[in-house]
Amino acid sequence: MSRINRFLGRVWQYGGLIVKGHLLNPVWNDRDVRRRQRYRATLETMMGYLKRYAPEVSKITPAPVDNPGAEPEHAFTIWYQGEDNAPDLVKACFRSMRKNLKQKLIVLDENTLFDWISLPDFIIDKWKKGIIPHTQFSDICRVELLYQHGGLWFDATDYITAPVPQFIMDEDVFLYGAGEKIRGAYAFIQSCFIRGKKGNPLLGIWREANFIYWKEEMSKIDYFVHHLMLRLSTEVNPIAKECYARMPHIDQDPTHALWGEHADDVYDENLFSQLTRDAFFQKTNYKDSRLKQLKEGSVADYILNSNL
Repeated sequence: MSRINRFLGRVWQYGGLIVKGHLLNPVWNDRDVRRRQRYRATLETMMGYLKRYAPEVSKITPAPVDNPGAEPEHAFTIWYQGEDNAPDLVKACFRSMRKNLKQKLIVLDENTLFDWISLPDFIIDKWKKGIIPHTQFSDICRVELLYQHGGLWFDATDYITAPVPQFIMDEDVFLYGAGEKIRGAYAFIQSCFIRGKKGNPLLGIWREANFIYWKEEMSKIDYFVHHLMLRLSTEVNPIAKECYARMPHIDQDPTHALWGEHADDVYDENLFSQLTRDAFFQKTNYKDSRLKQLKEGSVADYILNSNL
């Protein structure tokens, strides 16, 4: 696929997004109505572009892995600069993982990551050149880790309040759905937590689909391109479609019940338990401006200083 064709494809799709998501999205409509229309237009735009890869993705047969089930499953996360250099909120999340998870936590960094995984040279080269941003590279790595080793993936900003439920551990693969409450509802799935057994076919197809995308592309078409390549896989690849259909479908909304609206609230044990009862982890944000003027006794203060 030539660069000119990719460029023209992007221009065409982005033009449609501007028209459908903005020009034909009346400013007098309710904010949530406008947001949903914008997300519908974004999804249509991005999938319209990514479907050029459908013929290749539809034919992916995941490669077998050696000795599935032969090694203990771990919980993986990444902080590129190393755990000792992580922000206080991230360190608090790591402590919560070690307290509540039954699996051993492996905190990877730039020096240890490739002790656990191998990736195609073009992926590593594009990452080192900045063509693949850190976030999208992390997306690639988490799938690779679980496909090669099995276990659990957690974002470094996941605050864990309970062990992973057994019904999730019993699944060969599990991801939460995108939900409706947070930015990027069109993203199809959430990837800040993934459960996957070693060699899982859905993970194998997903990893290959992303390799196909990045072999051709020189930039991300969307922040959630990784997620949308899984959506494409489940639409056009029969193996992926079957695996995804068997997976329990649960939206991520309960995993975002705490931080966004309540980080500044006065910590109350009963309220905290109520907000966290429907999910075993809560997504936080170490870049949150509220952390610069932390309120003593707040929910954020409790999280930062818990499990010390």
